[in-house]
Amino acid sequence: MKKTEKIRYEIDPHNRLICEKIKEGCINRFRTVLDGTFEIGKNNYIIYHVKKSQGLDISQQLKLRGNWSIDNEHNLVFTLDKWGNQIAGNKFTVQSELITAKDNSVSFALTQKDTQGCSHAYILRLSGRWQADEYNCLTFNIEKERGITNKITLTGAWDVNKSNELVYTYEKSACGERSRTTVKKKEKITKAITFKGYWDISEKYRVTYVLNKEIRSEFDFKVSVGKPIGRGLEYEVGAGVALSKKTITLFGKWEINPKIGLLFEMPSVKGKVNRIVFGGWFKIDKNLILEARLESRTREDLGIDVKLSRKIFENQGEAFIQALKSQKEVFISAGIGFRW
Repeated sequence: MKKTEKIRYEIDPHNRLICEKIKEGCINRFRTVLDGTFEIGKNNYIIYHVKKSQGLDISQQLKLRGNWSIDNEHNLVFTLDKWGNQIAGNKFTVQSELITAKDNSVSFALTQKDTQGCSHAYILRLSGRWQADEYNCLTFNIEKERGITNKITLTGAWDVNKSNELVYTYEKSACGERSRTTVKKKEKITKAITFKGYWDISEKYRVTYVLNKEIRSEFDFKVSVGKPIGRGLEYEVGAGVALSKKTITLFGKWEINPKIGLLFEMPSVKGKVNRIVFGGWFKIDKNLILEARLESRTREDLGIDVKLSRKIFENQGEAFIQALKSQKEVFISAGIGFRW
């Protein structure tokens, strides 16, 4: 009876793949370091291009299939499944660094040393789409074959900067290489990744940061009812498994257009402005303050009450101004106009 041969993989301190051939019933094992480079292939599998192996007969191109994850320091971790001569559950960690995130990809930088001691740096890019999980954590859904997805969850912190961009931060040891014999306390440095997108407010208890609407790459966060403040809109968010509370602010200013609705104009980088259109009921109080109860584009009550100076409606349509001055309530349908 032919003995079954399996291969176990691991990573050496220089980020090279180690291959160990194991034959069922045999005591002797053949283990070697493979000088080569990693690549992400179709369906986000690993392809390892072998330049040189130390005495082991092996293919010049290894294809490994399994699932991706990240460890506490955001190194890429790969767990092999039951396929070919792989050992299901065999896991190895590629020392790497999360560097960029786009609407349909996430990229990691890594450095290797070859047998000559020369260092080589390059990038591994996984394809997929971004979403938020039930704990408001950022996740990346990796595309695999036949519609199967593999999810990576980012365990660091996210926030909103003054340009209304979503920024993710995490900590990583200052020294990239690990020691196999000693465990040392290492200095931590903070890394930051900025997501390029825009905000949308369409439900009472949700805000969405859209990266790519067509592929549904967006973070749909569960939040409290929005609270108007001097700088814009403030929300309370629970994040992480413990759902620790934090406050985020969407910075902007209010403008009114009787032909469109109430506009929340949010500045972003390079002078760009993102506009969110609201509908709702409007009236002027005795102090000539414009009061508005906001509704979404689908006529859902957002629970947001805004008070604005009368300056915001000056130089608007005459019928709109006259309606407000007569103390009647005016309804504006988002994106359409007003009626009473």
